[in-house]
Amino acid sequence: MTGRHDPDRALAAVRRVRASREQDSRLGLARALAERTRREEAVEVAADRLTAARSFGAGSVRDFLASTARGAALATNLADARRSAVRAGTIAAEAGHHWQQDRKAVRVVELLLERRAEQRRADQARAEARELDDIAGQTWLRFRSSPEVRR
Repeated sequence: MTGRHDPDRALAAVRRVRASREQDSRLGLARALAERTRREEAVEVAADRLTAARSFGAGSVRDFLASTARGAALATNLADARRSAVRAGTIAAEAGHHWQQDRKAVRVVELLLERRAEQRRADQARAEARELDDIAGQTWLRFRSSPEVRR
């Protein structure tokens, strides 16, 4: 540590906290998107199973009832998979919204830090210009009042 006081130390701490939240949100979004993809793939598998299921062709009443029960179970499985995929999509959308909000919060603090640094640079440039103007004025006065100039 150099011992210098950072005028934006507190704001930098806020930025670190918000950046941490943004990173957590981004990880949550990645997990939610992966889960949504997994659930959508499960829908495709369930739909393929239902499509591939044999339809009842011939047989006893018992065979017909077993075939109907298998079809109903596959249809229920597909409906459950679709509902689960919709829920996963909703969660992913909400995670995306949270990430966007957290990302905006980080950017707001970064912009504020940039503006404050720019303001300090402008203030420093004005102070330097003022000091140079004073030096130039003092030099001019010395030159004007020097005896060699009066001749």
